[in-house]
Amino acid sequence: MSEMLSYLEGNIVVQKVLISVGLLFLNLILIRFMSRILFKTIKTNSVYYTTRKRLSYFNTVILLVVIVLIWSGSKLDLATYVGFISAGIAISLRELFTNMAAWLIIVFQKPFEVGDRITVNDMVGDVIDIKVFQTVLMEVSAPERGQQSTGQIVHIPNNFLFLHGIVNANKGFVYIWNEIEVRLTLDSSWELAKRKLEEIINHHTLHLSKEAEENVIEASKRYMLHYTNLTPIVFVRVQGGYLYLTIRYLCEPRQARMTENLIWQEILTAFSETTEIQMA
Repeated sequence: MSEMLSYLEGNIVVQKVLISVGLLFLNLILIRFMSRILFKTIKTNSVYYTTRKRLSYFNTVILLVVIVLIWSGSKLDLATYVGFISAGIAISLRELFTNMAAWLIIVFQKPFEVGDRITVNDMVGDVIDIKVFQTVLMEVSAPERGQQSTGQIVHIPNNFLFLHGIVNANKGFVYIWNEIEVRLTLDSSWELAKRKLEEIINHHTLHLSKEAEENVIEASKRYMLHYTNLTPIVFVRVQGGYLYLTIRYLCEPRQARMTENLIWQEILTAFSETTEIQMA
């Protein structure tokens, strides 16, 4: 034993190898121990996975820095050590920090809140929870499928705030413009069809125009809004050998499919009562 100790004292390379191997095993044990603690404390799988990976990267970076310092033989002061550690933290945990920074913006500037319907990177959902590292959405189907809840919960990192534009259907002007396109044959009476559509759309949505005007006045105090005509309207165009009558009206974001369903039922009933209008 004494001979082995004497050999180690006189061989710096072997000492560094043993220390490096010891630190490697210590790092593996520390990572496993931290993973167990995270597994017991974090209930969301996506958060657990991300946090475990980032802490693993952080430990590895620190280990590499220490091993480099051991083999280089340089004697660095405390400020340099802190600099290396800070760099390791910034590199390995950058997403966690950006998520926290985005969370602060969400909390104080409120680009959206719980209950708002937002669109992020072509994904639509209702915000059901805002956490430090992620925002939780209840997914909503595409507009052509009625924008109804799919029942799927989506977790997205908060730093999407820096990466993608966000469409909020509930901020500022709380109504949206919805459109219904009706296609008729060219020999149809477009004047009669337009008149019937205007009667139907006014019956269902004209009352919202007055409410929307008051909402625009209030929202204009915070946003530069220039809406002048908020009443429902029917546009007419001819394309590809057909008449197209497009209804444009205001509705609440979550009522788009319901109002469209009611309007279509009245359209089909009204057009069926005359032979002058033929749908194509």
